[in-house]
Amino acid sequence: MLSKVAVAPFELGGALLGPEGAVPDPAPAALVARSVAEALVARGVPVVAPEDMRRALGLPESVAVTLDPELAAAAAHAKFRADAVLLGVATRFTEREGEAYGARRPASVAFQVTLYAAPSGQLLWRAWFNKTQLSLSDNVLETRHYPGGGTRWLTAEEFARWGAQQVALEFPFNRP
Repeated sequence: MLSKVAVAPFELGGALLGPEGAVPDPAPAALVARSVAEALVARGVPVVAPEDMRRALGLPESVAVTLDPELAAAAAHAKFRADAVLLGVATRFTEREGEAYGARRPASVAFQVTLYAAPSGQLLWRAWFNKTQLSLSDNVLETRHYPGGGTRWLTAEEFARWGAQQVALEFPFNRP
């Protein structure tokens, strides 16, 4: 049982880094981190928000950085008395092309989360979400679980929130 989990700001990886020399947009990583934190809270896990961890670590808002698990875990414990820290990497955040009832390209989102004990930094758990929305006719068994029952095309933000809920369902601690 964890008394408190600090969710650190997520880093950017994969396609979200863009071409070399480009300035990447940290907004998708921030949105995914916030969505994961909210999904854990909804499952009854006490959480320190990514924004609070960002301020505690003295990180600028406009940059998604790579954090050392041991340092992040020690800081989460020292500043918030958290006994775990969740680090994440957002690697894909592709917006749908089209509308809710007719898309040319579906939303696609990928991210990884890793939970470390605080203050030691010992690895406790890891999960991934890596999906592109399917149409109802492609896989009725999976798509019926999407928000709206698979009857509409989701935005990347909606798909990321759904992905965060799926990851939170796998969270092995603080089960109701």
